[in-house]
Amino acid sequence: MEVYKRETREVVRRFLAYQISFPNCIAALDAALAGLLPRFQSEQLDEVRRLMLANNESVMDEMARREGAGAISK
Repeated sequence: MEVYKRETREVVRRFLAYQISFPNCIAALDAALAGLLPRFQSEQLDEVRRLMLANNESVMDEMARREGAGAISK
């Protein structure tokens, strides 16, 4: 679980810093989940879901901010 948290935190950080595009961010988040999903225990799924929703909210908030500022890039 900690590996997934670190990986997704880094992906979102890179997106917020304009180092990766929105499609690449989503692809990286999906890849992180796909790579680790088989290893998760059933009791970890609620935590995974919460983290996925938090990541999604961060990315969507940033996309809304960029659209509002007219600053969609990369």
